[in-house]
Amino acid sequence: MRACSAKTADEKVSDSIVGLMDLFSSGGKSKVDKHVKVLTNPYTQSADRYHAMQQLLDDGSTAALVGLMKRFTVVATKSIEDEEEKGWAYRELSGLGSKVLPALEKFCTESENVAWALRILEDVASEEQEWKVLDAMLERHPPEYARDPKTKLQILTHVAEIDDPAVVDILTRYLGDPDEGVRFFAVEQLVDIGDERAKTPLIARLGEPSEDSIRLRTRILDGLASLGWDVTGNQEVIVANLGNEHLLQKGKIVRR
Repeated sequence: MRACSAKTADEKVSDSIVGLMDLFSSGGKSKVDKHVKVLTNPYTQSADRYHAMQQLLDDGSTAALVGLMKRFTVVATKSIEDEEEKGWAYRELSGLGSKVLPALEKFCTESENVAWALRILEDVASEEQEWKVLDAMLERHPPEYARDPKTKLQILTHVAEIDDPAVVDILTRYLGDPDEGVRFFAVEQLVDIGDERAKTPLIARLGEPSEDSIRLRTRILDGLASLGWDVTGNQEVIVANLGNEHLLQKGKIVRR
């Protein structure tokens, strides 16, 4: 009788196939990792980084394309070469069209430096596809404390350039971000857009007791003045926060 631990011929063949698949898989991953290590080394020769980028582009897998995008996350020692290489990567990845979307989605929701990738997203994605990625990014970077708000600002900069009613609602949420720079950016963009839906949230931020940024309060007042919005219904809050540079006249804020 055959021992229970013995394998049939079919089982041995199956194990061999699995073993080969693991070998090729690990080998492919190792090759991608090797190229990524070269292109993310700021001290590597530019020619070597180009070669690594081309190899990843030729590979074309999601892992390889994500690896290529990692070139955007480092700054090479020579600034001219750095910009040229990033520009090359941007053009080549954009040239792939919708094929690059799975890698873009993965990179954008995992990386901390996404400005270049968002340019590619704008080039290759439909409106629905773009918002799918942006919504995932915004969920990962909510208006909460972040050690470094850089990524959040890159996302909001991209969002603010989109002509969509949802943009006002998104920026309004970030008026309450713990980082003053993020709050100020949200104020700037809302004033620039000029949608009156932002009036009440801006005035609420102006009257927020915990708001300690003088430049932010001043920017809100300047914005309300330049937009000429009627603030009659919020006179109490406005008067309490006018400062020395603005007046309230006939229900509108004016500069002195």
